[in-house]
Amino acid sequence: MSSSLRNSTIRLAAGCALLALSVGVMLFVLPNAAQQKRQQVNASAKAKKYLEDQDTALLDLKAREKTYTESNKRKEELLGNMPNQNAGVLQWELSRKLYELAQKNNVRLQAMKYGVPTREGSKGTDLEVLDVEFTATGVYQGLKPFMLGLEDTRESKLPFAVVNAKLEESSDGARLSVTLRAFRRTEGALADDKKEGS
Repeated sequence: MSSSLRNSTIRLAAGCALLALSVGVMLFVLPNAAQQKRQQVNASAKAKKYLEDQDTALLDLKAREKTYTESNKRKEELLGNMPNQNAGVLQWELSRKLYELAQKNNVRLQAMKYGVPTREGSKGTDLEVLDVEFTATGVYQGLKPFMLGLEDTRESKLPFAVVNAKLEESSDGARLSVTLRAFRRTEGALADDKKEGS
């Protein structure tokens, strides 16, 4: 009986030791493991957020690069299509375009005036600007498609932009006062700028 009591005592002691070990694991190891797990989850969430932010930034940079590339391509095409001719030829082509549009839309052109070609505002380039002012009269239903045709660069490759347009009533109907700015390339302009700079 003393042997079975001894075995029971040993088992009780072993059980108490295991119980104490279990309590120690529950008090120290498990909270530490749970904290490490939380830290890993937080670190993973931060890494995921950082990756998403980087992906968004990369997409933004790609969109900017695409816009820049397309703008650069359009600029090169525009400069490539820009005429390298004297001012008289450019004036004649602009007049032809304006009178074609006017005839097509039953509009009358008046007081057409060409400015002197200048390179002001285009220093460092081989571009020259030429302002054209005119008045177009007619009914509004004709002036509207005239103006839209003037602004449509798909039909005409002439390098000009509408600088100013003012619509008002007159005794002849509607009157549209327009200023265009045309551009042309000049071979000597860039060389002259370089001489002025040196």
